[in-house]
Amino acid sequence: MKTFKNQLDELADFALEINGIKNDYTQEDLSNATLVFMEVLSSLMFDHYIHKLTEDQMIDLFTEFGLSMRQSILLSTGIDLHKIFTQEEK
Repeated sequence: MKTFKNQLDELADFALEINGIKNDYTQEDLSNATLVFMEVLSSLMFDHYIHKLTEDQMIDLFTEFGLSMRQSILLSTGIDLHKIFTQEEK
């Protein structure tokens, strides 16, 4: 199974090194970080719920989490990731 463990470890170490320093991230940086986070979350969520929920229930739960996260990001930053992701598809 392919994972991003090594890359995530490197990114986490780097994030700790620059903690407290204002960085100039872009909307694309936020969308990329969110995609990575959602990938890790979906895998762990699957492991947690595999024997507790049906596949459709897991999809519904993950969808609800994604919508909640999108709303939180929008409220916190004014950035609507849905608009960014749909622009990238064009």
